[in-house]
Amino acid sequence: MAEEKTENKEVAASPPAGGGSKLGLIISVLNLVLILGIGAVVFIQFQRDKHRESVSDINSTEEPAGEAGKAGEHGGGEKKAEGEHGGTSAKTGAQVITLEQFTVNLSTSPGTPPRFARVVIAVEVASGETATELNTKTPQVRNAILDLFNSKRPSDLQTGEGRNFLKEEIRNALNSFLVTGKVKGVFFSNFVVGN
Repeated sequence: MAEEKTENKEVAASPPAGGGSKLGLIISVLNLVLILGIGAVVFIQFQRDKHRESVSDINSTEEPAGEAGKAGEHGGGEKKAEGEHGGTSAKTGAQVITLEQFTVNLSTSPGTPPRFARVVIAVEVASGETATELNTKTPQVRNAILDLFNSKRPSDLQTGEGRNFLKEEIRNALNSFLVTGKVKGVFFSNFVVGN
């Protein structure tokens, strides 16, 4: 009789066979749903990022062959549009100098994602002397342009009118420190606003 009581206690202490497996099944299903949900979120984020513009190709622009490419390689800060002296107009002696590509942060309000502009700027000057002065003042040129872009919101650059206003601001900023001549025109040969 003592043996029967101990066997009954052991049987009473063990959980029913069906209840434990139901709990395990529910936990397994919840884990599977959670894993699938996380996988879906990661996939959607990857798809979004794949279509977003990035700045990874900033330095991948091709350098032109010849002397113009060598000037950019040796840290001259600028490269000429044509040949060693840039493009020259027969009538006016004007030259067009293409500056290195700018990638600049734009002004955004707090809480909004950062935005940038990637732009290639060409500057038309009146003479070779002015072109030489512009080349020697590369840090001032780049600083003036960067400051102007940093003050612009993405919406300021969405319209042609806004871009024309920026060209005029760049021209005035460069003319403020040039001594030998003046900038006649500013041109954007590439202009992208991205996230």
